[in-house]
Amino acid sequence: MASAVAEAALTKDVALAVGGLLVAAVTLGLALTSTGDEPSTQSPTVAHVASAAGGSKLRPGATLLWRGLSDGMDVHDGDAVFVPPGAEATLRFVDGTELALDERSLVVVEPPRGGRRAVTLRQGSLSGRAGDAGLLLSTPVGEARLDPSSEARVELTGSELEVAVRQGQAKVTSQQGAEVKVASGQRASAGQEGSRALAAWPVSLTSPEARFRHFFQGSPEELTLAWQGSVPEGARLQVARDRLFAFVEVDEPAAEGRFVLRGPRPGISWWRVVDERGNAVSEARRFSLVEDVAPSTMFPRAGEVVLAPKGTQLAFSWTPLPGVTRFLVELSPSRGFEPITQAEVVKGSSARLTVSLEEGSWYWRVRAERDDGEPGRPSEPSKFRLIHKGIPAAPELLTPQIEVTP
Repeated sequence: MASAVAEAALTKDVALAVGGLLVAAVTLGLALTSTGDEPSTQSPTVAHVASAAGGSKLRPGATLLWRGLSDGMDVHDGDAVFVPPGAEATLRFVDGTELALDERSLVVVEPPRGGRRAVTLRQGSLSGRAGDAGLLLSTPVGEARLDPSSEARVELTGSELEVAVRQGQAKVTSQQGAEVKVASGQRASAGQEGSRALAAWPVSLTSPEARFRHFFQGSPEELTLAWQGSVPEGARLQVARDRLFAFVEVDEPAAEGRFVLRGPRPGISWWRVVDERGNAVSEARRFSLVEDVAPSTMFPRAGEVVLAPKGTQLAFSWTPLPGVTRFLVELSPSRGFEPITQAEVVKGSSARLTVSLEEGSWYWRVRAERDDGEPGRPSEPSKFRLIHKGIPAAPELLTPQIEVTP
């Protein structure tokens, strides 16, 4: 009898354990498949995504979930950002720091150290501008400390860190503690053998500027690439679709100091000057050619009746565009938008606007607010009906039968 009771108790314990494991598995599955739309409450916002294109991802601190990176997204201490091949992303911090992340890059935003904004570059490369307190860029092989308002390009290749200062000054330190000071126009590296100064690039890329971005309609226009300096004999210009120049699309003599790129491909491209043996004699720069497409309106939907008393906020949403962070929302009583009754510039692909419109039919549209000052292509006008008071419900017939008297 005692044996039977013990066996029954054991069976019950096993069942409870299995049930607990199933609950845990379901909970973990729900956590890993979460949409990740909930804002982080563990730390304050330290940066925003200024632009993102090509499927870049963000992983909030202390989680395993990667979510799509989008313009205007909040960034917190502990968050990681990954930029896949053929993509780019830019982070703007509240202290004025800005990081332009290249493809194949992984960074982790760290809490400030010594009063400086701290970021760890796990792989890839970036161009950074330090804020008012400076910037600390750490890597597995060394670190770079940028003085306030200084600009530098940082690249991690294998077991070596390379830093090129474009403005201001920085200090490059190896894991062993060896330190090199780097001024504007100078380069240095850090690795297993310590830190050392590098010779300045003999060739300087002059046009277009670093991280050049151009919007086009139809087909991209021709683009002139220019450089100057001590161009070695037999040097060549290379243009590739990737940062590592594994797939070179243009390989032309570089003696003239300029090259007109006719019919460039949309997207991100990289260019540099190399010697006759293929060794780089200039930095590598990227440029982006982005098709100027119109966003699509989503809400209010065409033909929708919207209840919004005067002075209240009305929600608008539209499809995001790659590389665009600001949009212009316009409202008008006419389809031709003459006149425009209200126009507001907003961040992101949605907004809540305070409207003071009269009841009736209204049209709205949205367009990109581009950094170059040129207006983007507007969306198709969307018409909605605005009311200030709710429409009364239809009366209910208590006796719906119809009696007919002959």
